[in-house]
Amino acid sequence: MIGARTKERASGTFPDYPLASEGTGHIMRSAFFGGRARNGRPVHLKELNTLVVLETLRGRGAISRADVARETGISAPTVSKIVERLLDARLVLEEGTGASNGGKRPTLLHFNARFGHVLGIDLGGTHLRVAVARLDGTILDQTMEEIDQSSGPDAILSRITEVGMRALAAQSSSRAIAVTLATPGIVDVDRGVVVGARNLKGWKDVPVRRALADRFESPVTIDNDVNLAAVGERWHGAGRGHDNVVFVSVGTGIGSGIIIAGQVHRGAHFAAGEINSLPSGLRQDDGADIGLEDVASGPAIIRRAHALGVVLPHGATADAVFTLACAGEVTAAAVIAEAVHALAGGIAALLAIADPCVVVIGGGVSRQGEALLAPLRERLAKMVPLRARVLRSELGVDAQLHGAVFAALRLADQSLMALGRSAGT
Repeated sequence: MIGARTKERASGTFPDYPLASEGTGHIMRSAFFGGRARNGRPVHLKELNTLVVLETLRGRGAISRADVARETGISAPTVSKIVERLLDARLVLEEGTGASNGGKRPTLLHFNARFGHVLGIDLGGTHLRVAVARLDGTILDQTMEEIDQSSGPDAILSRITEVGMRALAAQSSSRAIAVTLATPGIVDVDRGVVVGARNLKGWKDVPVRRALADRFESPVTIDNDVNLAAVGERWHGAGRGHDNVVFVSVGTGIGSGIIIAGQVHRGAHFAAGEINSLPSGLRQDDGADIGLEDVASGPAIIRRAHALGVVLPHGATADAVFTLACAGEVTAAAVIAEAVHALAGGIAALLAIADPCVVVIGGGVSRQGEALLAPLRERLAKMVPLRARVLRSELGVDAQLHGAVFAALRLADQSLMALGRSAGT
């Protein structure tokens, strides 16, 4: 139980709090305002009011109780009760007084972003990236380490824990309020299970959330890395200010993350956005369709260029093919045109179904910028009414990490609200 405001709590330590229940680890802020959580439990008005007040304080500098009431539309007495609980929990601190409007000078409040930390983690085929953030979303530090994807789930999960705990210790913290992992493959978000990941050996039906929750002793949520890249771009990147965003990753593979009305759309089997196997428009000698990923991904571009006799240095990437194409090498230009045509077909399908405001192109191939985007836009305009803006990722390789931090903050909200409810009782 949380009692009176004590100096110890100002240090950022916090008491035990309940782990997120099964099936709720994926709920983000917008779900609270949707009236009903995905698992069917009604969202209580008290929780909504607490969250609204908490977010108002988190999004502002110093602010008075009266200003919180005016901005949120919540009655002043209700705001005062919520604020008192948040003060008792040390989630909010008092900070001086504001200007008088003719009466007593109001006491100013500010959100205690240093109350604790969240971890955002991006697991790739060859690397592990970890970010530590304050509760206002400020990323304090991030690190990257190489991993052996063939070492198996247990070894990699242990490495994730080791690197994550080391990152927390560097911020003088022993425990995260929440942790989110971005991982390749099909992710059953409700169960917290990686159903399968082609780039990670042995990752089939791995109960990642439970394993990491036991190791970190914190609430954990996991999601597909491209989904979280879409979330990251909407939060801090090219999708800022838009509720309908599609992120398309074009790198060693091809995939997409879809955000509709502010929420990630995952589909009935958590496979929404898996456009890699869509027909590319090309066929093999036996008449079978060639999938999009086998034409437009980075490795596919290299393979096609080699097959057609384009001379490339050893270890060259798709960048080299783009460079030759821009310099007028005819065969290289044909390879790129083929890849752009196939990619445009996949994105056209997304545009027709999701009707986003923005399509963000990320992944290694997106480094080409307008050399890729200009012909892509031109081709798309010939296929479908192009109402969406097609933009390059602003976050680059950090998109997944930013998305993981955002999801961890939303997961942390549940624990913060629990603290706010119990404070002073």
